[in-house]
Amino acid sequence: MRIIQTKGKIHKGELRVKAPPEFSDGEVDLVIIAKNELDDFEEMCQLAKSNGYESLDKKMELIQQVKLEMLAEKGRTK
Repeated sequence: MRIIQTKGKIHKGELRVKAPPEFSDGEVDLVIIAKNELDDFEEMCQLAKSNGYESLDKKMELIQQVKLEMLAEKGRTK
């Protein structure tokens, strides 16, 4: 296994990368890191803030609500 780092461009959903000549006609695994895109955690934090869950108390209230809903789905509520 050989690992190389290079940059590529995505245009209209198509990825173009220039690889060294010794990599020809084969299959590779790709890891794409988009520096300017939000990751899932950052996206969830922004969504929570936009819905009014900025304080710790509000977040704990939401967690408790979800917990109760999950218990209700399993039929284990009081």
